[in-house]
Amino acid sequence: MTEDALEDEQFNHAFRSRVGFIFQNSDAQVFSPTVREEIAFGPLNLGMPADQVADRVDDTLTMLDIADLADRAPYQLSAGQKKRVAIASVLVMNPEVLLFDEPTAALDPRTQQWLIELIVELNQNGKTIVLATHDLETIDVLADRCLVFDEDHRIAGGGTPHEILGDRDLMLSVNLIHERTHLHHPHPPR
Repeated sequence: MTEDALEDEQFNHAFRSRVGFIFQNSDAQVFSPTVREEIAFGPLNLGMPADQVADRVDDTLTMLDIADLADRAPYQLSAGQKKRVAIASVLVMNPEVLLFDEPTAALDPRTQQWLIELIVELNQNGKTIVLATHDLETIDVLADRCLVFDEDHRIAGGGTPHEILGDRDLMLSVNLIHERTHLHHPHPPR
């Protein structure tokens, strides 16, 4: 892939409609005056008809149980509500692939559990999920394959969550655990 190809308008349109990215910090992702406008932004910019966008926005608001937030300003929302809005702004596009950066970071336990269940459900419904996380407690639930990067951003290992979490030397070498850390033995593969 060349830089020129990445700048190609046709490629960008196809890529943006097939791949959705959810930032770690929702404040970096949401910017519109209202939640409804935030969710409508992507499909409108891809040229979808306004009536189709309105239907998608309503469906997405309902799916993520945030219809009551539709007319609120995103900056007035809690971190968990902002995360739902950020996810809605991506799901409204119905992408095939969802990229999550540290999805559970800075969320309360209830919202973390909701998000974990949503990610699992999206994957069960055919979405490809790629996530970057330091949350070792959720990896065996969210992943069937893991890549571990070292501090120089090179791949240091790969395998199933069970294999990765069971490799204490690897986890120590990439600074994912401290030598005094006790990891609960991961669940065996399902």
